[in-house]
Amino acid sequence: MGTIKTYQEQVQDIIAKAISTVEEQHKAIAAASFEYIERLYKLDTVKAKHDEVADIAYSKAREINKLVADYSADLIAKIEKDETTATKAKSAVKKTTATAKKKATAAKTTATKAVKSATAKVEEATA
Repeated sequence: MGTIKTYQEQVQDIIAKAISTVEEQHKAIAAASFEYIERLYKLDTVKAKHDEVADIAYSKAREINKLVADYSADLIAKIEKDETTATKAKSAVKKTTATAKKKATAAKTTATKAVKSATAKVEEATA
């Protein structure tokens, strides 16, 4: 299973490809339309202006896609960092708990030995 960052990158790639595909189709349709219109009128300046505006529009779409990608990447980095920090904290707690259990068991064993030793000495002294 991929990370959120991987999904975000895939979405951004899909959007970038969609923008390029729409741009290509738009240019093809516009070229065909201008061919027919040019047969009737001399519209070189109109076609040039159309192409200029289309280039600006698709450039802006790409810029917005990049801005969204950067913003979402920052958010995802914070989320994934938080998850990593939480995972590290859980791991530290588990280690600390295991160490504490070992020390408690060792202390119990030592205390049991000390009690047995003291009991033996008391029995010797009273016998």
